[in-house]
Amino acid sequence: MGKRMGKMDENRIRLFTDMLPSVSLCGYLSTDTGFVHPDRVLDVNVLLYVEEGSFHIFEEEEEFTVEAGDLLFLKQGLHHFGDVKCPKGTKWFFVHFHLEEGDGGRELAPYERFLYTETEEPRVRACHVLPKTIHIERGTRIFSRFMTLERMFSSRDYSANLNLNAYLYEILMDIYEQTISERHIDGKSEKVQKMMTFLDERSDRPFDSGELEEFMGLTFKHLNLLFKQTTGTTLWKYHSSARTERAKRLLAATTLSIGEISDALHFESPYYFCNVFKKQTGIAPSQYRKENLI
Repeated sequence: MGKRMGKMDENRIRLFTDMLPSVSLCGYLSTDTGFVHPDRVLDVNVLLYVEEGSFHIFEEEEEFTVEAGDLLFLKQGLHHFGDVKCPKGTKWFFVHFHLEEGDGGRELAPYERFLYTETEEPRVRACHVLPKTIHIERGTRIFSRFMTLERMFSSRDYSANLNLNAYLYEILMDIYEQTISERHIDGKSEKVQKMMTFLDERSDRPFDSGELEEFMGLTFKHLNLLFKQTTGTTLWKYHSSARTERAKRLLAATTLSIGEISDALHFESPYYFCNVFKKQTGIAPSQYRKENLI
């Protein structure tokens, strides 16, 4: 699941799963005389959302026209400049934020469950890749969060400042999730979510393709293809992962024996359960319990 970053993604911002962005500046501005985006190279990323009016901006050789309701991400370290004045009355919200850059990184597929295994070596950093541009309507949750973030940044309240970076991370994830839903406006996303819920609820038993076919009213071949195209993994692999997660919870939070957990999850035998668990996590159930028992 997921993919390595390629050249076409170089100017898009990677949001790693193991770090928060660091806000350095945030504000809401308007102009009565017009404004040309400055010619500069910043060591921070920029989130620019135009509420009214428009902006004309270059990032290196790529040209962007940001209309009312559009959001644009400008990546740190790249050359940004404008050559046309924005219209009088243009209003915009912006955030300057830093994210540590590094080589590599694995892009998570939509809906992919992200978890490090306890023995994963070397650890590969996983990330979501943010869009360059996206349209966000006024009155939506994301729009209202822009205003909240600006108030948090301006506040002298210690709690607000303490939570500022985490709140921006939530906004960035909201933006990412909107791009995911827009990729599947034909109803695929709803079907996939329905299948995921179905499999999560049945993670205490073996995978049953016939039961899923009956529930969804479609052939397994069709469902599996749809699921893989959307999530990057198969239905069987997703169910196996969900079953392993349930086993982890039982190992860490109960005193059930390995055999009892195997029975509770309807594995053929404790031996088979141990083999499946080790294949999924890299360690035996007994070792996992030793390291994670609550």
